[in-house]
Amino acid sequence: MRYLILLCLVIPFHSFAETSLWKVTHGASKLFIGGTIHVLSETDYPLPKEFSHAYRQAQMLVFETDIKAMANPDVQQQLVFKLMYQNGDTLKKNISSETYQKLSDYLLTIGVSIEMFNQLKPSMVSMTLLMMELQRLGMANIGVDNYFLGLAVTDNRALGQLESVDLHIQLLENLGKGQEDEMILNSIKEMEDLPILMEELKAAWRTGNTKKLEEIGISAMKMDFPKLYQSLLVNRNNAWLPKIEALLDTQEIEFVLVGALHLVGEEGIISKLKKKGYKVEKFKD
Repeated sequence: MRYLILLCLVIPFHSFAETSLWKVTHGASKLFIGGTIHVLSETDYPLPKEFSHAYRQAQMLVFETDIKAMANPDVQQQLVFKLMYQNGDTLKKNISSETYQKLSDYLLTIGVSIEMFNQLKPSMVSMTLLMMELQRLGMANIGVDNYFLGLAVTDNRALGQLESVDLHIQLLENLGKGQEDEMILNSIKEMEDLPILMEELKAAWRTGNTKKLEEIGISAMKMDFPKLYQSLLVNRNNAWLPKIEALLDTQEIEFVLVGALHLVGEEGIISKLKKKGYKVEKFKD
């Protein structure tokens, strides 16, 4: 199971015929839906021109959650509190001794003590390992969501979200719950292959290759982590769908930006919109 795919997608190519962006129409109403990468490298810019053209047409940007609020220090403190053990509980008490030792051995190879991780819950451990490696590879720069948030704030565009900050924090807190050992072991295993894995994902995202994204990012997840697949993707897609449909009842043009894996596969938002009769097509400028 390629667990780290759940946390981010990155990409370095710059000119293809298609990309992960769709136009959805319902009568005279329309909106754009773009699959995003949450972290990028400097070489990933400029983004596909279709994203910029969709942004210029939109009166409102809609994100997974209120990412502006997520950057608030009080919210960040709340997030960190939720992702750390309290009252004497530790990582060592919540994973097997074998997993703890493998994590300790891996951290030693990058010059980090396991003691720095002992208060972190497994979901925070995996996210921290990923960000450390992405920073080492030069891939931990601003992603698609925050890039467009910055533009929207500067341009005074209206902002919206599909789920609350509290729900988003709860999701991160419960990530991989019940499979803590498997999550950490998979994260460690993927570190060595991360550069190659990211290259594959980058190409699939940039070219809008939904079949490849599904093959790399979803198929193994459904098999190895079915509960995680259900909570992270399927349940959220189902909750977001009526909110996206409501946007199509307005006169404004919205630009919805969500993680790319939410848009692919039979349970993805694009497939669900098509089944409900909306006209959905790849947006080509």
